[in-house]
Amino acid sequence: MADVVFYVLQSTEQSVAGLACRLCHRISIVAKQPLFVRFSRPEQMAAFDDLLWSFSADSFVPHAIDDLRAEVCLGLQEPHAGFVGCCLNLADDAADATAFDRVIEIIGADEATKQLGRQRFKHYRQLGISPQTHQV
Repeated sequence: MADVVFYVLQSTEQSVAGLACRLCHRISIVAKQPLFVRFSRPEQMAAFDDLLWSFSADSFVPHAIDDLRAEVCLGLQEPHAGFVGCCLNLADDAADATAFDRVIEIIGADEATKQLGRQRFKHYRQLGISPQTHQV
């Protein structure tokens, strides 16, 4: 069962996508861990794909869509059972905690995002996981 970490943004001026890009860099480049970024909708994934190309003038995050060989793999569904790594869950529902070593959730400051985050937090607790929470 995965460790689950929630990053909760304190201000609507903070960007979920911006923090997600920084976490992709930190996990894949600095920590050198495989990362799967999970989405609910294709247009959400495409927008994040574009953002990863341009979020920082000083660095680049190698990534691909539906290619588990990439340092960062973007996808709509959890990878097959052989994947070993971390999941950055940007989808509306909870990730499969049995499919990853660690699941990272980012909760925006707006009420709709908070509500979805509460549902995911509750889901993980029902699985017997005690998620860590960090205020950002």
